[in-house]
Amino acid sequence: MYAQLRHYGWRPLEAIGHITFGIALLGLGLACAGADLVGGWEQAGRLLEGIGG
Repeated sequence: MYAQLRHYGWRPLEAIGHITFGIALLGLGLACAGADLVGGWEQAGRLLEGIGG
């Protein structure tokens, strides 16, 4: 991978920055999806409580 990055003329620090940025975006997307999923479970729980009670 490093040889490939060197071939395209990227400096190692620049490549690390791009990789870190990509991982951060992926983490943010997963966090948003997780929060949405948890919110969905909470809403389903409230709905079931309303039916049961």
